Amino acid sequence: MADDGIELFIGLIESIDTPGAVDVCRGLLSVDEQIRADRFKFERHQRQYVFAHAMLRLALSHAAPEVEPTDWSFSTGRYGRPFVAAPTTATPLHFSLSHADGCVACVVSKHETVGVDVETVSRRVAPLSTALRFFAPEEVETLRTLPEPAAIERFFDYWTLKEAYLKARGFGLNLPLDAFAMQVSREAIKISFKPDIADDPAGWRFSLCSPSPSHRLAIADGSGAAGGLRITRNAWPLQDAAE
Repeated sequence: MADDGIELFIGLIESIDTPGAVDVCRGLLSVDEQIRADRFKFERHQRQYVFAHAMLRLALSHAAPEVEPTDWSFSTGRYGRPFVAAPTTATPLHFSLSHADGCVACVVSKHETVGVDVETVSRRVAPLSTALRFFAPEEVETLRTLPEPAAIERFFDYWTLKEAYLKARGFGLNLPLDAFAMQVSREAIKISFKPDIADDPAGWRFSLCSPSPSHRLAIADGSGAAGGLRITRNAWPLQDAAE
């Protein structure tokens, strides 16, 4: 990895699913990953899984060029968070992987506390009723003040930011979504916690982007680096796989 930052990879399925691409990507996966892909009922979900996990392998080899994409192996932690099990690199690499209908994304960093989440933005969602079930009271109140188009956008801001934070902490869904709250403004994105949550809001930086009009993506950076880690966005790395 060239510097101490976050490498972000994004692939839109409609752009990357070219003839033969899924076969090339499938060839990068382990036997276990291929078996998992085949368990999906619908072919589009199989292809999405294949692209996502091939992207992860290519992204890790982008950061550690001495390792072939097929040589990475993974294990999971206490709450199901995946991590690199082998090979051992000079500097340990950490990652977070996410995929939604039509989009795959991953981040790679030297810092463990990084997370990414991408979601498909649905205009059919009922933001307030869903927020009442899962979100913190202050987030619900913010959604109440917004007209519906803006409320839907803010809902997905909250959702992706929360998921990215949970992935960065490695908690999965073992920390309730209402145990912490996001504050989103043009100036900054901040986080706050209930008193019983042992975390420091000052140690976190967040970012949001829209890979397409139908997707929202968030990155959580808990490195504590001053000003946050620099995020480098990379193109879909399929060309690397074909070489």
